[in-house]
Amino acid sequence: MAKFVRDMMTQKLITVEPDESIANVLQLMVVHKIHSVLISPPKGGRAWRIFAETDMLIALNSGNNPEDVPVAAFASPVSFTARPEWTYERALQEMINRGVKHLPVMDGNGNIVGMLSSTDILRQY
Repeated sequence: MAKFVRDMMTQKLITVEPDESIANVLQLMVVHKIHSVLISPPKGGRAWRIFAETDMLIALNSGNNPEDVPVAAFASPVSFTARPEWTYERALQEMINRGVKHLPVMDGNGNIVGMLSSTDILRQY
């Protein structure tokens, strides 16, 4: 039986504003035991960004004070997403092809409705 992204994804999204400090986002990630957060688009915009644990490591190694640096300075644009109706095999292949561990999940209306991580997929085995 095929397993779908909608059945594996995290639906409770953790989002932050672009000007949130790296230090605050680190605390949020630790408290929620997550490895990425979505960064809300600017007011009126639709350009989401993602900040993952690799971005955190780069930010912490940058020599900047994490209290003073906004998360948006080290975030990546969300340039691709998964769909809820994809099988986990398709999502896994997309992660491998793109070299990522997290895929935001977008519905047919262009709304981000979840996050799929490599951990979510590994739980299927």
